Amino acid sequence: MFGTVKRGPVFFVGMNFYEQKWFPYLFILTGLFVHFMGIEAYSIYILDEAKNAAAAMEMYQNREWVLPTFNGLPRYDKPPLHYHLFIIGYEIFGINAIGARFFSAMAGFICFVLVYIYSNKLFGRKAAFYAGLALLSSIHWQLQFHLAVPDPFLITFLFLTIISYERYVSTLFKTRYYLYAAALFLAFATLSKGPVAVVLIGLTVFFYMVLDKRPIGFHIKQVVNFKALLIYCIISLPWYVLISIQTKGVWLKEFIFHHNLNRFSSAMEGHGGGALLTLIFVAVGFIPGIAALIPAIIKVFKLQKPPVIIVLALLFTTVTIAFFMVSGTKLPNYTAPVYPFLALMVGWYFANLSPGKFKAPSIFACLLIFIIPLTLFLPQLKHVIPEINGLSIWFFIPSILGCIGLFLCLYKKYEKSWLLGCLGYICFTGLLFYDALPNIDTKNPVFQSNNLWVNNNQLYYFRAFNPAFVFNSKQRILSIEDPKYAPKAGDLIITNNKNLNELEEIGIKASKVFEGEDLFEGSVTVIMRVYEEELSIRQ
Repeated sequence: MFGTVKRGPVFFVGMNFYEQKWFPYLFILTGLFVHFMGIEAYSIYILDEAKNAAAAMEMYQNREWVLPTFNGLPRYDKPPLHYHLFIIGYEIFGINAIGARFFSAMAGFICFVLVYIYSNKLFGRKAAFYAGLALLSSIHWQLQFHLAVPDPFLITFLFLTIISYERYVSTLFKTRYYLYAAALFLAFATLSKGPVAVVLIGLTVFFYMVLDKRPIGFHIKQVVNFKALLIYCIISLPWYVLISIQTKGVWLKEFIFHHNLNRFSSAMEGHGGGALLTLIFVAVGFIPGIAALIPAIIKVFKLQKPPVIIVLALLFTTVTIAFFMVSGTKLPNYTAPVYPFLALMVGWYFANLSPGKFKAPSIFACLLIFIIPLTLFLPQLKHVIPEINGLSIWFFIPSILGCIGLFLCLYKKYEKSWLLGCLGYICFTGLLFYDALPNIDTKNPVFQSNNLWVNNNQLYYFRAFNPAFVFNSKQRILSIEDPKYAPKAGDLIITNNKNLNELEEIGIKASKVFEGEDLFEGSVTVIMRVYEEELSIRQ
């Protein structure tokens, strides 16, 4: 890699490049590019992203800061922090993909910078580089922060909460400003996704108290602090109070019981699975860094007194994985908050590692990034996932990088091989954002039917419809079954193919003008146009 020789120019000298004065600036600038690359390249289409972006759009259009709505109806799924940030994004960039995703990408970049700076402070430049690289090379990390959803903000604020608490512990509980900071960040995490933030942090801190040699009563005395509690309440509670008043308690009831307790106790929206599925989500989501975690965890247990943050990182990871293993609803984004902590552990493990110890992780990383892009071109996979048909030949570049990395392993250049493998994953992610996702996006029914509805005065829906139509049309889509509305000749009705017979049975006379499969959803969107000769179906 590039480095400097004393009293000499910059050139290829070995593996000490991360110690150079210029390197942190270059690395952070690279992180900025990676976190923001392609946020505008494909439309808002995925179900959760479409609903969250549309809810923020409606709040923005209605100048509403308390009650989230989707298509005019209350949305009970999540607290408001991400909606408010999306609104700011719309104000700056307009109601579009950049406006919706800007602060998600910014949250990821901030978290990446925090991981780098924090690792550098505690363990040195080498640890900081490998911790940051673990995040940049995680495909799921990048995907998560390219979506207009609340998880990016939960992840960042949970990380800030834990490292603030670690600073408080490491100053022997004398610097209470760290405790106040932890309370502040926990409040923002609660506004990001609700009480799950308190549960995960509370269990992590509790188990740390139990494992520490000092009495648990001593720990409780240090944590239970009136000012910290006041800060948490002042930040987190006002909105919950306002929404309860505005909806007469209905929002809070739906959010707590349906979207939290019911999700935990049973599988919702078909997102169930066995307990091991959660472990698979983490293992796959944190590739290639996962290859270094088992030896890192072994190292933790071998040490008599491991660093406080490593203990907290391992505890938070264990608590989060265990919590969602027993949860009825399972999704990959639920365990994404562990990634910054896993990155810290990877950086800490690699910090004092001899080059020869990179062998197993390097072979794993390079072999996988050699194979994954190639499999995308297999005829069998294209048949199973038809959306990937037409991927460009550029996807062979990550495979080539993986191949070169494996070649370096033959010459025992394991650390360089690891870096090349990680570069392959970053390259693969970039191709996803600039090539694969934009091409797949052109196949979604919202994009393909754009010429039909873009200039239409009003859209209607019947029973079920793709939520992405709301955000992309920038309007509320009315129910054709609502007697208050009388569609005019030429108006469009959005539904799916399963509802066509019922649409005809209730007397709606319309002709099909579009039909297209909803990507990854297993349904088919259908658009009907009301007969031109029929002025109103309700007259």
